[in-house]
Amino acid sequence: METPPLGIPGTSQPGQGGAQTPTSEAPDTPTSDEDTGPPAPAPQPGSPTPGEAPVTPPTYKRVWVVSPTGSDTAGGSETAPLRTISRAITLAGPGELIRVRSGTYTERVLISGAVRSGTAEAPITLQGEGNPRIVLGAVNGALMVVEKPYWLISGFNIDLQNRKAYGVAFTGNLQGTKLSHSEIHHGQYGAGVSFHYSANGATLENNHIHHIFISGDDAHGVVIQPTARNITVRNNVIHDNSGDAIQCYSEDGTVPGAPADGVLIEGNDLYGNIEQSLDIKTCHNVIVRRNKMHLARRHPTLGGNGAMVVHMSARNVLIEDNDFYDAGLAIGVGGNRYGPYPSGIVIRRNRIRDMITLDGMTGGGLQLAVSTGTQVYNNTFTRLQGPALSVGSGTGGPTENLVVKNNIIDAAYVLKLGTQAPGLKMGSNLYRPGATFNGSTLSQWKAKGFDTNSLESSTLLNSTSTLVPAPAAVDRGENLGLPFCGAAPDIGAVESGC
Repeated sequence: METPPLGIPGTSQPGQGGAQTPTSEAPDTPTSDEDTGPPAPAPQPGSPTPGEAPVTPPTYKRVWVVSPTGSDTAGGSETAPLRTISRAITLAGPGELIRVRSGTYTERVLISGAVRSGTAEAPITLQGEGNPRIVLGAVNGALMVVEKPYWLISGFNIDLQNRKAYGVAFTGNLQGTKLSHSEIHHGQYGAGVSFHYSANGATLENNHIHHIFISGDDAHGVVIQPTARNITVRNNVIHDNSGDAIQCYSEDGTVPGAPADGVLIEGNDLYGNIEQSLDIKTCHNVIVRRNKMHLARRHPTLGGNGAMVVHMSARNVLIEDNDFYDAGLAIGVGGNRYGPYPSGIVIRRNRIRDMITLDGMTGGGLQLAVSTGTQVYNNTFTRLQGPALSVGSGTGGPTENLVVKNNIIDAAYVLKLGTQAPGLKMGSNLYRPGATFNGSTLSQWKAKGFDTNSLESSTLLNSTSTLVPAPAAVDRGENLGLPFCGAAPDIGAVESGC
């Protein structure tokens, strides 16, 4: 039985104008395995990844076949296929495969209720062939509801046709369940994909999610709601939504057990959304790794500035090895707050480049407004039109005990400092000559007790595309516990010589 949505909050920071078409990367974009187009069609079961050795195709206890020309009274074989996906999922058991032939299926796919679960040794596979299209008929509700563990779902075109419904709703025990190589698009509801009502253990991987859009209101590509646990969102392309590409939220972090916990957001390409690429509200234990966040524009009526925000009462958020570019700001920490300050925020080995001031955006790197104990380590900032760091100007509280070390900051304006930055520590950074620190030169800034062991160099980077550091940064950083090659860590996001 489908569970109703928990509701999508309207409290996101207003965001960037949503350009409605993908754009190609700038010529100096670092090499990446992702691109801005939709994922490739789903591979057939057992197909090897390009460049890898062939693998043995899986064997199934039974294969069920579904076709637009079939009948639900048929046996479900190759020559006597079923007509609906819904009928097939009521028949399939652990270790079995459902093959869905190309065509349009007007039905809701409810992997819930009496539908059987797979097992770790024998999952149930629901495989689209030729991107079969699923659309809503006269009924309302999420096009696909997934509430069972160990289901492998792949290769579908989930077309919402501008209806007010989720594309996919995940709830309950979902250990080992994965949705992959599918397209979810053109909805007018709070999200294309939602994890809610104690969704636990699901993976969303290699999907194309776009145009989830409500005029003048939030509609996110993916939303991870309170009580969700151990969710993975990996290698998806998510763009052109009227809210965030991905939002993890709880409106009030004071309710025990409510915040989403244990979220991995990895390898996604997030761009062209009216709000942020990524919005982490009161979520705990989140890893944000190897994503691209870009094409963030200021909306003419909603405003906006940045690619990513971490606020309310977020806790233990690792932001690592991401590429931020073509936005007004890479990351904002703080701002809106309920309950405790954001804490345990670590921003390390990110590439922050090509920030712009178009239409009133700030063109900066990091805006650290309200938090405690944030660490900013081994990032590279370059080609910024505004301040690399804006610190301590939040109205909801201080930016306390901030540590900024081992960063290459190739910017004329390094630091804009407010009045609420107690415990600020900066050191082992590399700057361009003549950079300013809240109106001071580096020597004047050092005289105030900051950056006493930091350096200047006229050449900070050996490559403007890969951001490999110049010799002035090699083996010159502090050992902060990250892997390194050579006698000591390099300064900046890219460790050379490995």
